[in-house]
Amino acid sequence: MLLPTGSTKRIFPVYGAAPMHHFILAQSTSLDGALSQGLGIIAKFLYIIAVIVIAHGGWQVRSGNADMGKMSIVGGLLLGLSVLIAQALFNAGGMPTISVGQ
Repeated sequence: MLLPTGSTKRIFPVYGAAPMHHFILAQSTSLDGALSQGLGIIAKFLYIIAVIVIAHGGWQVRSGNADMGKMSIVGGLLLGLSVLIAQALFNAGGMPTISVGQ
């Protein structure tokens, strides 16, 4: 697409002419490697959320609400271990799984 003034400068670069920009977080050569790294990123976020939920459960127990505190602690443990639980269930059923990337 040319500019309206008739100059030869293009607004959009030609396909493939610009250098490829790679994502630092998910750089892999195969689909399994990319999915593994993506699963690793999800597992890290779940771990952070699980720590926050467990800390909130401890605060609930300290403030006298023991039932909500226990539920929060159990929920945080399930969140933190959710990727490992899903992999164990898939392996038990004989289905293929993707390993978690670092």
